[in-house]
Amino acid sequence: MKKFLTSLLIIVIATGCATTETVTEEVERPIFDIDEEIAEITIREEAEEMDEFDLLLAYHRSHLSDRFATLEPDIPELFLRESEREQREIDPYAGFRVQILLTRDVAEADSVRDDFRAWANERIEGYEAEAYVYFRQPNYRVRTGDFRDRDAAIEFSRIVKNRYPEAWVVHDRIEPENVPSDTTVIRLRDRAELIRLEFDLE
Repeated sequence: MKKFLTSLLIIVIATGCATTETVTEEVERPIFDIDEEIAEITIREEAEEMDEFDLLLAYHRSHLSDRFATLEPDIPELFLRESEREQREIDPYAGFRVQILLTRDVAEADSVRDDFRAWANERIEGYEAEAYVYFRQPNYRVRTGDFRDRDAAIEFSRIVKNRYPEAWVVHDRIEPENVPSDTTVIRLRDRAELIRLEFDLE
């Protein structure tokens, strides 16, 4: 029995140590029609604008990616729209406001809102800007104005900065009925004009 087990062990070891020939099949790879001559001409034309590293990279990179350089992205048209006018047509409530305060104190937020309303009624001419207080954990935000156009919001923020220097434009949900018309001229009244209005001087 020992002889049988010994011979069986020798056979197993011998077959395990025997050299095996690995057979590899040639895998067919897709053939791309890439004109290397055209690629080199393109590199030479762009070479004047390239530095040494980019030039070296351009000569040694694979041109396989060139086949896909002209493919259009498969992105829905909704996400490719960039103009604000198109965005307004999609969502009339999308727009801009001017944020004048960010605080954790609700009393301070209410006080600044009321202060802004009083100041705006006295000093701003051409637009009655509403002020809003929003809470988003953990802060209260005081914002004013309703603008569809970012440039109009920026112009308004310049006026507001006379009283609130930290004011900045933010993207927000707006009230479409409170948006000033495109022809509205918003301006800050000067001190002399305020005195005339106060004493009814002409």
